[in-house]
Parts: sequence; structure tokens; C-alpha cells
Amino acid sequence: MYVALSCFLKICGFSKLAELELNTNFSKIVLVGLTMHVLSTGIPELDRAIGGGLLEEGNLLILYDSYSYGWVLAFEILRNRINEGDFGVILDSVMPLTPLSMEVGVSGFNIEEEGRRGNLAVIDVLSSFYRIQLPEVDFVYYLPGVDAATFLPKYTEVYRKILKDKIKDRRPVGVTVTMDGFGFMFGEETFIRVFQNLIGVKEKAKMTEKRKRPLNIFLLNKGRASEKFVAWIALYSQYVIEFSSESPGTERMFVWKSPLPNFVPEREGYSFTFRRGEIRID
Repeated sequence: MYVALSCFLKICGFSKLAELELNTNFSKIVLVGLTMHVLSTGIPELDRAIGGGLLEEGNLLILYDSYSYGWVLAFEILRNRINEGDFGVILDSVMPLTPLSMEVGVSGFNIEEEGRRGNLAVIDVLSSFYRIQLPEVDFVYYLPGVDAATFLPKYTEVYRKILKDKIKDRRPVGVTVTMDGFGFMFGEETFIRVFQNLIGVKEKAKMTEKRKRPLNIFLLNKGRASEKFVAWIALYSQYVIEFSSESPGTERMFVWKSPLPNFVPEREGYSFTFRRGEIRID
């Protein structure tokens, strides 16, 4: 939370309060004595658009509409970070494993393959919430009997187990599929409070644990959430990217927010195309 507040102060113009400085090769940022590394997304055009890369401990919010393929950006980043040695964690609130794998497979990311290789874990909250009994899969985790009141302790317990058994000394890269799914499942007001609590838990972990700090990517379909809900999630996201579909396969991408000093907003946005499994940003 402290890092997020420092980034917020910087964006608002209070640079002295944030005490933010960037080294010459843009590989790290110092926030009031805390060194935070800037990590590449693996997509050069995206790195340039957001000012250099993703800040560890940072949250990236990807907003998109019902016909957008902007969400595939999350899985391209995840694939690239796994290739750099990181570990993926998908937090799923909208689909059981089979339809989720089919949907995500459009992006070229193979959930089962990465799970079997030991590079990925899936926390299936949807099946847990509706008490759907599914065959055990080594990389899929459940939160038995979960509801709004028990989500945080159950999630924390399972995440600790994944850290110990799977992630170990690797960097976790989380993709939430989707934030609006959690808003629907638990109620938006309730989930915002749960999410605030989770932010605090993560801040405490950062102060007490010595391990590689995570990246978090939140997917949010604007058509399935209220403006108030979007505003709250955007508040806790250091990066905000929005997609608007114009025609099949062609969209506009807008980068609204980044904590990096090199970030220069592009008023007209960027052209984003996704064809035959390939992403192009111009």
C-alpha cells in the first residue's frame, strides 16, 4: 500500500513526497528507500507505451468491452514472464477449467501445458463457490465452501501452499480472470472491501517476507461492472490500459495510467490488432 501511495503522490505532482528516482537504464525505481525493479512485458511496443515496463508489486488493470480481444494481452505478458523464469497464478472467478482453457487458448497460451510443466497454478474460485466436484488436477486448487466472508483466509491459505510447493524462489505473476466476475459472485460493494483487505495483507507480506515480488494483472469487462466498481479497482492499479473495439480484429488501446517517470500519455491511443494469434500495437 505504501508503494501504491508513493506512486499516486508522484502522479499527482508531489514528487518530493514520493522521493522517486529512476536509474539511467530504467531497470529500477527507488521509492523512499525501497528498490523496485522495472520488468519487461516482453512486448517492446507495450513497454514503450507504459514508460519502460511493469514495476514489481505493481497492479496492471486491463479494461475491455464485450467484443474486445484486449484481454489476450494479459496472457502474452504471462507467457513472456514465464519464459523469463517467473511462475503464473490464474485466479479464476468465471469459468471451470475446460471452458477457461478453451477461452484462453485463443491467445496461444496453453493452460494445461504450462500447468503440467510446473509453471502455472489455477485457483478455481467459481467451481469452489458453486461446489462443483471436478477431477483432481495437480495444478488446480480449490477453496472449499468459499463465500464472501471466508474468501480472504481461504485464498491466503491456498496461496501460501502454492508459494511453498510450486513457486518457491520464482516471481509470481498473477492474472485475475476476472475482477467483474468477483463483483458478480460476492457483490461489488462486498468485494471492494475484501479487495482492500487483500491489499493490506500483501503490503504486510512485502514488509516481512524476503522473496521476489509479484506482478498482478486484473482483467475487467466494463460491460459487466458498474462505473463505481471500475473506479475502485483503477484506484488500486498503478497501470490502467483500456481497449475499445472498433471492428472485428481492430481496436484502440489507451494507456491511462503508469507510475513511471518516462510515461507520456498518447492522446490518440494506439492501434491494437489480434489476428492469427499475433498481437500488434502501432
